[in-house]
Amino acid sequence: APHFTMYVRGLLEEELGLERLEQGGLHIYTTMDLDLNETARDLVRYRLERLATCDGRPDACPPGGHNVRNAALVALDPQTGEILAMLGSPDYFSARIDGAVNGTTALRQPGSSIKPITYAAALEQGALTPATMMLDVRTSFVTKEGRPYVPLNYDLQFRGPVHLREALASSYNLVAVKVLDTIGVEAMTRLARRMGITTLDDPDRLGLAVTLGGGEVRLLELAAAFSAFANGGHSVRPVAILRVEDETGAVLLSSSQEPAGTEVLDPRVAYLITDILSDDVARIPSFGEDSVLALSRAADGSPRPAAAKTGTTTDFRDNWTLGYTPDLVVGVWTGNADNEPMADVSGIDGAAPIWHDLMEAALKGRPARRFQEPEGLVEVEVCALSGLLPDHDCPHRTTELFLVGSEPAETCHMHQRIALDRATGLRATADTPSEDIVERVYTVLPAGAQSWAREQDIPQPPPALEPQPAGDSQLVAQVAGEREGPLVVRSPDQGEVFRLDPGLPREAQKIRLSARPGAGASLLEVALLVDGQPLAVFGAPPYEVLWPLEPGVHLISAEGLEASGSRVVSEAIQITVLE
Repeated sequence: APHFTMYVRGLLEEELGLERLEQGGLHIYTTMDLDLNETARDLVRYRLERLATCDGRPDACPPGGHNVRNAALVALDPQTGEILAMLGSPDYFSARIDGAVNGTTALRQPGSSIKPITYAAALEQGALTPATMMLDVRTSFVTKEGRPYVPLNYDLQFRGPVHLREALASSYNLVAVKVLDTIGVEAMTRLARRMGITTLDDPDRLGLAVTLGGGEVRLLELAAAFSAFANGGHSVRPVAILRVEDETGAVLLSSSQEPAGTEVLDPRVAYLITDILSDDVARIPSFGEDSVLALSRAADGSPRPAAAKTGTTTDFRDNWTLGYTPDLVVGVWTGNADNEPMADVSGIDGAAPIWHDLMEAALKGRPARRFQEPEGLVEVEVCALSGLLPDHDCPHRTTELFLVGSEPAETCHMHQRIALDRATGLRATADTPSEDIVERVYTVLPAGAQSWAREQDIPQPPPALEPQPAGDSQLVAQVAGEREGPLVVRSPDQGEVFRLDPGLPREAQKIRLSARPGAGASLLEVALLVDGQPLAVFGAPPYEVLWPLEPGVHLISAEGLEASGSRVVSEAIQITVLE
């Protein structure tokens, strides 16, 4: 265990001094489980080989292969912080992979594996719950520099209304940024520091992207922080040395950490995070059923709950998986020590299989232990969409856990029964004959989700009719026509600033460009242009296309051909893309 040996030597130099260490004669008792460490080494080498050969199918590899040369792993006892395994690389003596670099203590960006700390800080404040509904729709945030920031999800899809439970379990980037924007960067980094992460110590330097991995952490410290989730909210510091004795047997140094140290997180919040990260159903949208994040049943057939979170950074430079049971915390990083990007390797493909294999090996033959639910939580049935108390028109319901006192008191209003006029399809009025009135239940989405609803073809109720003086509709159309030209850029917005997301590969970061005809316009052809160059040409709506973000200032415009043969041009929209 060369990485661990050098780590211990460094600790002893700090505690005893180099001179005393070089005198020799010391008996050093450590926490290392050598069998587990050697198992970790073998599993890491096996999985890296599988990645190099694309599971024995070289034809399925991206050009040049996946380019994954390195990995690191640490295993801790979450009750004591004792380091049971520390693998800094698969081969300490390989110069080709910078093998002597200890990947468990190196600074790397954690990607989405840091998100649970953001959600824990939010739940602890009491402003949000696992059932809080948030809109996963295109949203622009204002950074501390005053610039808009539009994060994108890993798969570039938006899912509309989602509960926080699903958003964390399935790792939606946009909602994580919304949560951080709600509680503030300082609240998140303050909790991270309490949980043992020493590197997120300057919230003024960090922005909203910190919840997507925009800061650097050490694998060892992040694993120790996850121990607080596993043990019910208590901090532990990593322990490598149990005691040191001299030639006479006198104890020169001993571990002073007590099991289950200082409480740094409400035990109920720690349990909620664990319950979400171990929810196999809530992570199906992103990871599918029976993913590698689930563990096999114990020998007696009982399920073995395990909580886990993956992370992937920009250009696939880092893969992470942090996960735990009540008995064991394992953190895995895969990548390249020289920061060279991998090719098309996400956390679920790179780090997660190593995590899964080691957890299975370490827990084999041991009885399954369930996470103990603390007092002070209550289970309530809620609407599966709004997260509020269901009414009789809510078609789907679910149960959710809440801190006592934070459970919803409001009844769902997103499912509305509306009377329609069968003849017109509009809302029924006092003049509608009773035989023509039909009722229909609509899912009425908030205003911020109306554009998303149209894209998803989710019908919204017709607007309520209000009496208007004769000729008003013509006046409205005339005013609208004067206000806009025959062709309008719908997306993006004027002056919008996009920041390339640190949690996504560059080639995957795209935004939707779209245009629409102005009031009364009839167009035979529409072209979307970027900086004056045609990007796509359409003969019929919808006029929209995905454009890969490129750093710089860009002009987005549209040109159209009217039925009369005239050419029309939209107003140009200026956007900025920041690295």
